[in-house]
Amino acid sequence: MTLSGFDRKSTLELLQFSEDLPSLPDRFVKIQNIAQDPNSNASDLAKVIRSDQATTAMILKFANSPAYNPSNIPISELSKAIARLGINEAVHIATAMSLMYGMILPTGMANIRMFWAHAFAVGLAAEHFAKSFDPKQQHCSHESAFMAGLLHDIGRAALGMRVDFSYFERETGHLHEANLMQAEVDHYGVNHAEAGMHLLRLWKFPDDLCQAVGEHHSADSPLFLARVCCLANHFTNEHLPERTPFDDISDLIMEKLTAYPPDTSILTKK
Repeated sequence: MTLSGFDRKSTLELLQFSEDLPSLPDRFVKIQNIAQDPNSNASDLAKVIRSDQATTAMILKFANSPAYNPSNIPISELSKAIARLGINEAVHIATAMSLMYGMILPTGMANIRMFWAHAFAVGLAAEHFAKSFDPKQQHCSHESAFMAGLLHDIGRAALGMRVDFSYFERETGHLHEANLMQAEVDHYGVNHAEAGMHLLRLWKFPDDLCQAVGEHHSADSPLFLARVCCLANHFTNEHLPERTPFDDISDLIMEKLTAYPPDTSILTKK
């Protein structure tokens, strides 16, 4: 038993056997179904998200930004905004937003936005590395790389929602990487990577994605997807300001990748 009153056994029991186990937001599930349907289009995605004002506004904001609107022709229709972004990019934004507003974390909105902005950045960076080092998707799909990055810290949400409501108000809410992992083990007997792996397994996610989340702090993981996530997380922690606004993430992550090319040697390990 740790000094906090938590231990590994009790933490895992709370994560795995709670009757009110956190569930994925309905909108997240619907968006993923559209993303996996080869016959879906921008109108299908628009139908799912148009009832969510925040996501609609964010997609329009992205679509009218200089990166996607170099001719400075504004649009105000959601389906046209999705078409301009491309359904893949729009799905990424909508997926992240569905988690931001669909999972009730026990902390202030500023911390929630910071948490999911970081997750979105890691997802984009992981997808970039996967495309660069595995263009034919022999080791992992590019969509899996994005999803592993987006969900890499889901164990922190699980700890905050089901184990300790003060999680995000403690020092754990502001630590990163090795310091965070050690503080969690000291306090809960379990780190967030393992907690996230358990939660994704309960949600029936694919085994490789569960393992990638569980090993996203391991540069020596035998799983390419985990190493991609590890590199993306480290790069984001090192180069993106902690409170970067969500709508600046996409441009900023590409800017930083160009300005500070990371050491990618961990991706070439057999």
